[in-house]
Amino acid sequence: MEELLNKINLLLQEESIIKREKKKRGEYFNVFEIMHAQSDEVHTHSAIIAALLNPKGIHGCRSAFLSLFMEKLSDLLQKDLKLPDYEEYDLEKCKIYVEHYAGNLTSDKEEGGRIDIIIEFKSAKRDRDYAVILENKIYANDQAKQLYRYKQFADKQYGKGHYLIIYLTLDGHYPSEGSITSKEYMLKDGVDFCRMSYGDFILEWLSACKDKASSVPIVRETITQYYNLIAKMTNRDMETSINEELINMFANRRNISAVFKINQIYNDVLNRVCNTTLLEQIKEIADDLNLHCKCRQTNWCKRWNGQFFFSRHEWKHFCIGFEFMRDNLSDFNYGIRYKEETEKGTLTDVEEKIRKRLNDGRFRQNLW
Repeated sequence: MEELLNKINLLLQEESIIKREKKKRGEYFNVFEIMHAQSDEVHTHSAIIAALLNPKGIHGCRSAFLSLFMEKLSDLLQKDLKLPDYEEYDLEKCKIYVEHYAGNLTSDKEEGGRIDIIIEFKSAKRDRDYAVILENKIYANDQAKQLYRYKQFADKQYGKGHYLIIYLTLDGHYPSEGSITSKEYMLKDGVDFCRMSYGDFILEWLSACKDKASSVPIVRETITQYYNLIAKMTNRDMETSINEELINMFANRRNISAVFKINQIYNDVLNRVCNTTLLEQIKEIADDLNLHCKCRQTNWCKRWNGQFFFSRHEWKHFCIGFEFMRDNLSDFNYGIRYKEETEKGTLTDVEEKIRKRLNDGRFRQNLW
């Protein structure tokens, strides 16, 4: 195991050198990050994906990107969710809808809302249209009965068997039970919808799009920047050659026992580091700034459990909060937060003042 770790450290040093060289060449310049647009589901992610899919889009590549999308989608689908032969559709006549209005939201939340992306296919050989419906989730939580509502819409608009619902997230996780459950029915993964991830599906598709756009430099470079953004957001930005070398090293028969052992203690290691080094640094910051510090954690690696807060007595109801919103110390969020459960979401006047003080597009909120 020691030998394995030494080799890994050498590879990581090599990767660090490569990244420094890339930085010098400006390869990490990314317009989406500069604009703080990386977490905007509608105006960044849905907009870019829809623009590339649109055969009438200003990218000038006609249906090339849409064709690649359908090819990769067809390859990945399970047998219960086979696409019809999309080649019988005229891809040039496909329509792409973003934030499509599906009707007013009913009181029982079982109909209505807005659908992130719809790809609508027309066919001379079929009497009905076919649609691929994408529910796009970056960091937002699922809405009540959201996927169920979209199924209701698709059943009425296209008919059973004439649509596919995709639940697209950064890591391909399951939707919440509340999103797929109605009074009488619960949607089934692989039957009523399929899960796709940015880290796998979208990155592979974007990579193919880059190759296809090789003769259109502006389009290719825009796709490259978006690809780099997604790679970073999904922790896939390690240099490909080094990543492959690490995989080969881990998969070696001599090392596989060590890999399993490391995996078994992975969370314990992260918790140890957080409970020592991280806590020391948190307390040091609190002392330097004369702040009260409060940490609440049972398992740092479990979503919403790794939290720490800074406050002063005169701040009354609020503190500055830091929190890992997903498992394994990922999706690190910070902001102004209510101190106690009893106050959560009650002081709307103060909330409005905070919103005005921040005064930028990065302001996101929940009840806390």
